[in-house]
Amino acid sequence: MTEAETSAFLGRLPDLQGGKMPPIEATLTNEIVQTCLKGGRESIVGLIDALREVDNGGDWKARFLLQALTISVGTPDLAAQRQVLAAVLLDGAAASRPAAVRTFLLSRLRLIAGSDAVARLLPLLAADDPPLADAAATVLVSIGPPSKEPLAAALKNAQGRQKEVIENALAQIA
Repeated sequence: MTEAETSAFLGRLPDLQGGKMPPIEATLTNEIVQTCLKGGRESIVGLIDALREVDNGGDWKARFLLQALTISVGTPDLAAQRQVLAAVLLDGAAASRPAAVRTFLLSRLRLIAGSDAVARLLPLLAADDPPLADAAATVLVSIGPPSKEPLAAALKNAQGRQKEVIENALAQIA
């Protein structure tokens, strides 16, 4: 999706009112989410590309829609869409984007990630940005037992803060 298409897509949502998010009709949100899901990977990438490093309200529409998408694909009948969204979020979190954007993407991924994400999350535990490493660990903890063995293996070579992050994650997994 081009930047102009993403802007038009986001333009369907109302602007901030007095610096605050306005009330948004549930039907409008649902309609936009369904349109985005039909647009597939390209629509989601367009939303991610609209995110900015500093969350000063300028990208609230993209953040809102990414959260709405994450919630909407949580039902069992939308497993295929959930996998697409999870893959795109993980791609965005693993890419060379600002750490704050990557952390935001991981916070959404935490809600829908499956065991197939474990291997790609492990390198993020060594991130120089502590909130990014912590967010990756949180996703691994939310995945649960499938993360335990790979985390234990990663612990053998971990040092410094990465070691602490992994130990903390392992302690939280039942």
